[in-house]
Amino acid sequence: MSKKNIIWLIVIIILFIGASIAIYFLTKEDEELSITGTVLIRGDGYIMLETDEEDYIINNISNNYKVGDEITVTYKKSSLKDSTNPKEITAIEEKLIKENEPEKELEENNTTNKSENMINSNQENNSNLNETNENKNTNNSTNNNPTNNNSNVTNHNKPNNTNTNKTPTNNNSNNNVSTKSADEAVLEYVNKVESDADKGITDTLKSGFITVVDFLFYNGEIAGHTFNELSTSAKLEVLKAALWIDDKIDNVFPGYKETISNGANKVYTSVKNLIVSTYLDITTSICENHSDLCESAKNDFQSLKKSFGFTWDLIKDLASSGLDKLKNWYEIWSGK
Repeated sequence: MSKKNIIWLIVIIILFIGASIAIYFLTKEDEELSITGTVLIRGDGYIMLETDEEDYIINNISNNYKVGDEITVTYKKSSLKDSTNPKEITAIEEKLIKENEPEKELEENNTTNKSENMINSNQENNSNLNETNENKNTNNSTNNNPTNNNSNVTNHNKPNNTNTNKTPTNNNSNNNVSTKSADEAVLEYVNKVESDADKGITDTLKSGFITVVDFLFYNGEIAGHTFNELSTSAKLEVLKAALWIDDKIDNVFPGYKETISNGANKVYTSVKNLIVSTYLDITTSICENHSDLCESAKNDFQSLKKSFGFTWDLIKDLASSGLDKLKNWYEIWSGK
């Protein structure tokens, strides 16, 4: 065989091998796979399927499933988007394996109602507790109020006190408070705490953290105002600042939240979860009642998700008290 023919033979072999490899991967990508799970969310044109391993968003659903139905979905491997959380696939075939039983649905609703009643009961207890604490603190000097923007840093020299009677409260001692709206006064305070900490001035970070948490969840006041007095947009701004302050406390003063929670009637260790839940609830309300503001609110949450590393597992766990809440929260989480 001539040298020229040998070269041609080598070229043909290489082309054949290359073509075989390409065909293999193309066939692999076109491979049909299937998963079986329970419908967790039913949305507009999609469902969320909960499997033993993880959750999946299933697009291109042709049948009308109920939450709790068990189904098998067939899809092409090439349609899998594994960069999203949860992962997304496009269905090419669906099959109902087991329909959700009405008794189970009723049981889930009863469980949800019990959870909500427990939450409401806890909120009432917290409210009564704070009223008691406020009555005990009536005779306290307003100079010990860490939420006064004109207060000297030395007023915060007892941040580690776990006595709930000395949990920072706010008395309207600022002569300028009356000239400012609730939004302006409260945002000025939280922005000051955030700005100082960002500059490395952490003297007021501990007292600021307690003040903001009490303001959000324990009927506390800032500059003589309560959280309910704020506009919706200001509430979201305060919650964003609270997330930042909470994160800063963990970084600058590790273990501080555990210290002030020990022996106290208030919980500071799970603040992040409470803030996220409240933020999602308010955003849900915005999307239900102010469609023009919904997209902006969802975009803001996308930024928070990246900044603070929120995972879908966290959101799912926080929404465990109600499936309707889970659907709304997922659509905020995903920006749908």
